Amino acid sequence: MPGARWFLLLLATALLLDHHALRLLMGLSVGQRGLGAAWADAFADFTLDRYLFFTLFRLFPYGLLTLAVLRMARTPWREAGLPVLLGGLAGIALFLAWGIWAALLPVYTGPHPETTPAFALLYLSIGAVPVGALGGLAGYWAMLGHRAWRRSRS
Repeated sequence: MPGARWFLLLLATALLLDHHALRLLMGLSVGQRGLGAAWADAFADFTLDRYLFFTLFRLFPYGLLTLAVLRMARTPWREAGLPVLLGGLAGIALFLAWGIWAALLPVYTGPHPETTPAFALLYLSIGAVPVGALGGLAGYWAMLGHRAWRRSRS
């Protein structure tokens, strides 16, 4: 079933795109650290309960996207489910990555951040909902554009 593969992609993105993964990338690129030092820095404060806490917040926009696509599967709009899923996934993932990167950037570039990044990590998920909706809409428009292009070529 091809839908299951896309759902697994969505779930993997939701679970793996967290502030630890971005801190690793930031340590390598912005912090100019080696892999070992960047890994140690990124995962120094990792605990399973903390990871699960932030994952619950990150799952909010992905869960809403999943519910929307599952609802579309039972309507005449079902053929647009995959483009909406991919567009929404791209929108949410890029927004969360951008927001986490911006919130953690002062750790590597300037004065030590206050507690604001921790709050940003929580509230980014709420801001990702409209961005995911716009991404889903962009995926739908891309599908319509692709269909129009195919019809014009035949």
